[in-house]
Parts: sequence; C-alpha cells; structure tokens
Amino acid sequence: MPTVTTDAIALSNVLAELALRQLPCGGWAALASSSQPAIEPTCYAALALGSAPVGDIERARDFLLRTQNPNGSWPVVPGDDQEGGWVTSLAVISLRDLVPAIPARLQGFHWLLNCSGKESNWFWKWKFRTADRHVRFNPDKYGWPWFPDTVSWVVPTAFAILVLKQIPCSCGGLERIPIRVDCGIQMLFDRACPGGGWNSGNGIVYGCPMAPHVDDTAIALLALNDRGQHPVVQSAVQYLERVAPTLTAPWSLAWSILALAAHRRPIASLHDSLSALSNLSSTEDTGTLALACLALDYNRALSAFGVTI
Repeated sequence: MPTVTTDAIALSNVLAELALRQLPCGGWAALASSSQPAIEPTCYAALALGSAPVGDIERARDFLLRTQNPNGSWPVVPGDDQEGGWVTSLAVISLRDLVPAIPARLQGFHWLLNCSGKESNWFWKWKFRTADRHVRFNPDKYGWPWFPDTVSWVVPTAFAILVLKQIPCSCGGLERIPIRVDCGIQMLFDRACPGGGWNSGNGIVYGCPMAPHVDDTAIALLALNDRGQHPVVQSAVQYLERVAPTLTAPWSLAWSILALAAHRRPIASLHDSLSALSNLSSTEDTGTLALACLALDYNRALSAFGVTI
C-alpha cells in the first residue's frame, strides 16, 4: 500500500477548501467571507486547481474570459479598471494551454507589450534625470506598472516577464517582445537592493540603501530563473536562502518555495514547514490559500508559470 505523506494530506485538504470557496460566477473572492470576485485570487486558484480532481476549472476559465476588458487587459475587480491592471499577466498565465482562450491571450500579450512604466516617456526620463533625484534608477531601464500611466514596479514587471517569455515565436505584431523583455530584466537588475534582493520599487531612496522584501524578491527570482549566473540574481538567492527558514507567514513561505525551487535550491525543510502550519485550510485570504496549494505542488506550479528546472 502506498504511503500517504503529510505533505499530500495537507495539499488535499487545502485544495478541497479552495474548491469550496469557488463562487457561483466561477471566480473567487479575495477573502473567504466575501462574495465579490477578484481576478488575482481567481488566477491563483485556477492555476492550483488546473489538474486537481476538485473544483470547476472550466467555470473558472469562463469567468476569466468573460471579465477581459475590450482592450485586451483584465481589471483587478470585474467591472472596474477599464484600462486594465497588472493582473493581466496572471490572467494570461492562467489561460495557458486552453485553445479557446488563444484570441484572448493574444490580446493580453499585445496589451502588455504596449504597456510600460511612465518613466519610459521622454518627459519623465528628463524629470528623473534632473528635477527628481530622490530615487536612484536609470529611466532608460523600465518595466511594467501596477496600472497604466504610473511608474514601473518590481512585481508587475516580474509577472509580465514571465508571461512574455511563454510566447513560442515573435510574430504577428509581437516582434518587439524579446527587446521588451530584456528591458524589463535590465530594470530589475538596476533596481535591486545593494544588500541583495528587491523591495517594491527602488534599491536606493534619498541616498539610503533600502531593505529587500521577501515576496518581491521571490517573484523577481521566478522571472529571472534563467539568469542564475548574474551577480544580482546570485545575491538575491543568497538573501532568500538566509531569510526563508525564519518565515511563518504562508504567503511569503509559499513564494520562497517556488523561487528557490526555480533556482534549484534545497526546499524540503521549507516544504515541510508549510505543510505543517496549523489551520492552513482556514486561512481567510483566498489568494494565500491558493498559493499554498501551488507551493505544495511546486513542480506543476513552476511549469504553469513557464519556469523550467
């Protein structure tokens, strides 16, 4: 008789709870106590339940297709953000390998290709080089914003890089993707914290080196999984390896597992720590619950994110 491990039991329990939280519309709310669907938790849940025997993945994907904006983007909350937001990257990832979603994904790719941080504009380049010197970064190296017409940030840039790397060929108006992806990667290198890792935006502000954040660092490392030899990446991995064993928050622990696994670092003890967390299934935040599922099944999760190890 095969042995049922603690990790397998934990994953089964969390997947079952995640499936129970699916709303009649097919999406998921940010909190277990809410009935308002949101795109971010829906995307994480759809990724987690992609090949699970529970939940209605088809209804989840239909929900994502219905909520796409006419311009190819996705709103953070259905009916809001008509110009789109950073969750567009997550939605495109969640619809991967779904043939009926190809037109929607192509629209999403085009929107991402045409969306960039405000510092990419000539006026803002001039501003950041002359009048506004409080933050230290090169405005020629820009990524993606949380919302259009704002400056680049680490997390939306990392997710956009992950998405655009999934395109098998640069054709059909997508020829600029390799250059755009490289620009985003250079932005991440430029804005790393001097001590290793990333915070939400810049490594130095008012002349002071900023402390890294675990979540931002882990998500950036996922996007840079093929740049493991770069000194900035190596420094970030070392930072995350030092900090991860001290984590108790499931959200941060889950992202750390995915990032370190992507860089082929040992994660067995972190995996055990996540599965051993008490009351993991009763986590109020649905995005955290779904992310825990992804980390407990990290090989499949990394494949869904387009990361090969």
